[in-house]
Amino acid sequence: MGQNKNAMSLRQTAKDCMKDGRQTEAFLHFSHALMLDKENVEILSERSKCCSENLQYHFALEDAKKILELSPDSWLGHVRLAEIYLATANYQEALGCYQTGFQCMDSDKVHCKTQMDRCRKELAIDSRTHMQLPWVGSALGIIVSSMFLVLDFLAHGSLSYLAHPILKVGVCGASATAGYWVARLYRAYTLRLRGQILEPPLDLLADFSLLDKPHKD
Repeated sequence: MGQNKNAMSLRQTAKDCMKDGRQTEAFLHFSHALMLDKENVEILSERSKCCSENLQYHFALEDAKKILELSPDSWLGHVRLAEIYLATANYQEALGCYQTGFQCMDSDKVHCKTQMDRCRKELAIDSRTHMQLPWVGSALGIIVSSMFLVLDFLAHGSLSYLAHPILKVGVCGASATAGYWVARLYRAYTLRLRGQILEPPLDLLADFSLLDKPHKD
């Protein structure tokens, strides 16, 4: 009983820290509270939110998954998971989590429905961006190459190495192709980054474990 009181006291202290913008200190208090009350899903949820606000999405994800393990029939874990996916622009995954949370008996239907609509809107914008971005890159390539050709003509006139019309068309075509593929590579990098941001951070102390191993003579 005393441990539960201490856990609630630490929880309140952590919530006060979050109000003041001290997320790191709040994380420590939430972690201490969970050591005293390991299966308290509300504290887990608040620590997950704290990690999200501190951009520690992997740890927030781990807490959300722990909530689902402890209380699979509650909407809390699904919604917390959806918030993490939404914050990291993984809109399809966020929509699925909100839909699952909406079906739970204890869910806030209005909140879930609002967030589902938001996810669909963001997903539609993201899909349009995915289709249009390569062509925007191609157009930028044409604009840049056209400016280059105009400047080249003003500087060298008919003596330019690019005076022939076929060469001018070739330069524009090559620039358009380069812009198209650069935009596609950028888009692929962006999508990959959305998944990597949820991966565990690099353990900088892992290599120091080698110092503890005995050396062979």
